[in-house]
Amino acid sequence: MKGEWAATDSPLRVDLRPGDARARPVEAAARPRRAPLAALPAVFSADALRDHVTWLAAPEREGRGVGTGGLDAAADYLARQFAVAGLAPGGADGSFFQRFRLAAGPGGGPVDLRNVIGVLYPPAGQGAAGKATGSSADVVLITAHYDHLGSGWPQARAGEAGKRHPGADDNASGVAVLLELARIYAAAGAPARPLVFLATTAEEAGLYGARHYLGEPTPFPRERLRAAVNLDTVGRLGAQEIQVLATDSAREWPHLFRGAGFATGIAVKTIAGAAASSDQLAFIERGIPAVQLFAGAHLDYHRPGDTPDRIDVAGMVKVATVTKEAVDYLLGRDAPLTATLAPGGTAEDGSGPQGNARERTAPGERRAFLGTVPDFAFTGPGVRVASVVPGSPAETAGIVAGDVLVAMDGQPIPTLQTYADRLRARAPGAIVSVGMLRGAQRLEKTLTLGVR
Repeated sequence: MKGEWAATDSPLRVDLRPGDARARPVEAAARPRRAPLAALPAVFSADALRDHVTWLAAPEREGRGVGTGGLDAAADYLARQFAVAGLAPGGADGSFFQRFRLAAGPGGGPVDLRNVIGVLYPPAGQGAAGKATGSSADVVLITAHYDHLGSGWPQARAGEAGKRHPGADDNASGVAVLLELARIYAAAGAPARPLVFLATTAEEAGLYGARHYLGEPTPFPRERLRAAVNLDTVGRLGAQEIQVLATDSAREWPHLFRGAGFATGIAVKTIAGAAASSDQLAFIERGIPAVQLFAGAHLDYHRPGDTPDRIDVAGMVKVATVTKEAVDYLLGRDAPLTATLAPGGTAEDGSGPQGNARERTAPGERRAFLGTVPDFAFTGPGVRVASVVPGSPAETAGIVAGDVLVAMDGQPIPTLQTYADRLRARAPGAIVSVGMLRGAQRLEKTLTLGVR
């Protein structure tokens, strides 16, 4: 019944079935499934998670684009939720806000923006005023970005500029989990060390909110940040494993999340790399171990179809459960994590971090578009295609899910980051040759890149 082979020669095994029945294998599937003797109450509220996503992705929020009233309303909403949960304001001015200015927004002019910061302090005498020394002074941070693309800025897909992008999965889902974690941790009382909840903005434009926070961290100096856990695009888990990206930023991350998976019974897959996929890169650049929890890619990513009705709330409960298990460990661990990236993002072997596509591409700049959605869990070599955007150059060329892209114009593609760099170096309309594997078969496809 445990899925193990019979230990027929074990003195600890006795078959109590009568007569000839002992010669037949035990059919576990034939046994009726019994209801549990007791059911524990849910820790996280599925209704609250759904309500947060619905509110943040509602039409009134205008896609939470930079410079919109909807984004400002979302910041106020997050501050109210932090206050109701019982968090202390983390802004330098005594509010929940950290204000900064983006030099060039959708109209080309400056835009005033706000990160939203709430804090849970340890008991008095253990660092509540930020004066503790030793490991108890180290700070654990949970973050999620609350902005999205609005009507498509900075980079809408072809034909979709001007359409509202709700951003239910990216990243109302991550913000909803952040708010639920804040509620649960605040209700549990003072944590063993400071716990910061950070909702960043302008992530879609180039991680500006996270980078501003790390340039002027509040209410704790950057040197006290022990680790960061980033929640981004966690709303469509379904039957997939929870993916944890950038677990190579500290030696303990893979073991920590493997343990969280065992403890919760939820499938978790740790993935080294993919640091450039979200705000965790800003922390890694500063030498702070950071990971992203991710539910997987889908065809509505950065498109108007990313709506609340497609969110898997039960999957978000799973993400919240695994996140809490990991954060509990970080709060209780005496020693800091063993970071594998020094300040500035230099790895122990001397190599730099993975490049950030958003940092090297100006907002609004036209980009070449192939139309493949990568399988982030695939570790290479090459890039495995999880799905193909309908009507894209990839679909026209006959690329299908499961193909592994291994070369472009004769240049190898060992990693997803290399693939992104190859595309970024080419202009829309360029004709390229793509080498790929379909099972054991090597194929070459020639196609014209589209514009994104």
